[in-house]
Amino acid sequence: MCGLGFTAFLAMWLGFLCVMIAAITMALVWAVRSRQFSDQDRARYLPLRSGIPEREPKRQKGK
Repeated sequence: MCGLGFTAFLAMWLGFLCVMIAAITMALVWAVRSRQFSDQDRARYLPLRSGIPEREPKRQKGK
């Protein structure tokens, strides 16, 4: 009884592992084919860019 439960548990995890490996492989193949990794110089600096627009300094009246 205990052996059957462990076998089913092991089969589910191995099935899950196979599905995840296939999904990751397909995502990597898609990324390479669609040239997602082609512009590494641009990708290198993306985390450093601020998404917040800069404000212009307030101008004083009369000057």
